[in-house]
Amino acid sequence: MMAMLLAFSSTVVAGETLVAQGKILGRSYHQQLYTQHKCAACHGVDKPSSRAPDNSCLKCHSVDKLAQQTARQGDELWQNPHNNLHYGKDVPCTECHGEHVVKQPLCKDCHTFKFSNFKE
Repeated sequence: MMAMLLAFSSTVVAGETLVAQGKILGRSYHQQLYTQHKCAACHGVDKPSSRAPDNSCLKCHSVDKLAQQTARQGDELWQNPHNNLHYGKDVPCTECHGEHVVKQPLCKDCHTFKFSNFKE
């Protein structure tokens, strides 16, 4: 996200969101956050210099519910991206999901698991 912010830094006006400028790559279901709360809704400040902390995502998204929704059975039990063999439920949200940039699942770095419902 920092790279994206730097890429737009010459055109971003303090306090104005990239959505307002028509330049945002964000999730449509988060539109209310952009229009009402701007950057501070997730980053805690109006002028973010780092990616949002996990507790910003977890205010609305329950990791337990996400783990249930992405649960797998049998040999694929630990291929659950929200509760996996390596990190359990402790993978930071922004390792796999980017609000303003397209990302890939962290697991994909080493594994060939298919995440057909993955939201880039």
